[in-house]
Amino acid sequence: MNPSKKPINQNSLQSLELWLTDLGAVKNVNNPSKWYLQLSNWNATIVFEQEDLSVTWGSGGKETKRLFSYCINREDVENAILQGP
Repeated sequence: MNPSKKPINQNSLQSLELWLTDLGAVKNVNNPSKWYLQLSNWNATIVFEQEDLSVTWGSGGKETKRLFSYCINREDVENAILQGP
């Protein structure tokens, strides 16, 4: 099965880290479950929490936060992350 079609919880940690790196995200050195993605108009903080994947977008001083179930496929989460706030 294509890794992007697999639910997040069925990907290895190495695969998820490679995926986020390929998106341009950078891992927090003090908290390996937290990643930062900086784009020209906005930024996102991606956190692997215990129950869900948390994404907080920041733009123009405003923040928007969404939680994604680990049962959602990687492609759908990637599309949501890249769509921005």
